[in-house]
Amino acid sequence: MISATLIASAAVFHGTPFPPEQAPWFVSLTTRAPYCGGTLIARDRVLTAAHCVQGADPGRVSVRVGGRRLAWRGAIFPTSYKEIPSPVAPDDPSASGTVDDIAVILLEQPVTDISPAPIADPAPIPGEPSLTLGKGRTGPGPSEGSPVVLATHQQVSDGCPAAYGATLFDPAKHLCTLDATPNAGQACAGDSGGPVMVQRNGGWAVAGLVTWGGETRGRDCGEGLPDVSERVAAHAGLLTQAGALAPWSERRVRVRRSGKVRRCVIGQWHPASAKVTVRWWREEPPTVNGQQIIPGKRTYLKGGGTRRTLKSGKVGCAVTARTAGGWATEASYNQL
Repeated sequence: MISATLIASAAVFHGTPFPPEQAPWFVSLTTRAPYCGGTLIARDRVLTAAHCVQGADPGRVSVRVGGRRLAWRGAIFPTSYKEIPSPVAPDDPSASGTVDDIAVILLEQPVTDISPAPIADPAPIPGEPSLTLGKGRTGPGPSEGSPVVLATHQQVSDGCPAAYGATLFDPAKHLCTLDATPNAGQACAGDSGGPVMVQRNGGWAVAGLVTWGGETRGRDCGEGLPDVSERVAAHAGLLTQAGALAPWSERRVRVRRSGKVRRCVIGQWHPASAKVTVRWWREEPPTVNGQQIIPGKRTYLKGGGTRRTLKSGKVGCAVTARTAGGWATEASYNQL
């Protein structure tokens, strides 16, 4: 999965094309290519995963509905959003789970020619049929995303506590879905933020949004473990929340050095009211696991501030900005 930070995520393996006229509210988040999904839930609001927009610059990430690019002014997500390290690969961010991983993108102008998707009420229960939509990868290993929206039919499952354990899976926040048929359809990388739907009032309604899955246990999509999405009903207040937007940086964080003094150049954060803190770190060299490069373990030093005096060695810095609408951390692209 991707965010302004890259995290584990889940596109649709063994999915089938979903008629675009039945999902005009489906949203793609793109930079050079689509990387996350979303759902238009109000004329001026798009629902997606927090990790898809955390720290994202509205001028550099496109929100597209039906091929149109919609200008947006920022996002709001829970300040309690966090990553949960994988039990099998705790130092690999791409294998992490998440909780409170839900965000609302605020559009600059309302969309007047598309009816938003409804929110599922009541919340789903085990055994209900579900539908997951996405445009991400279509199979395990290296594979490209789909040019069209794909769908896979699953069922709401009670199998995630056994599959993932209490450290990863929170029944109050997470929705578990599984295709137990030989088709074994499920979400893959690139589907994060896309809708997980159940039937309500004769049509499909949004019950969850794709967040993570088997990668937290070292499995790829299509390898049998259930999908996990964030329950929309657990965050009802967020859907209409107003106020401060989540922060993002206009310029990259970097370290400058003068003699023994290192200075963390924190960049320019928006909104200007964001409260910023700095931490310093050292990082071990990366390791290679097959075709995957795993970053070296990062050790944080005691103390903060934008300046650091060291006798020897290289350090990097990480800047965390917080508002009532969310938070973002950006690490320096260099060590000096």
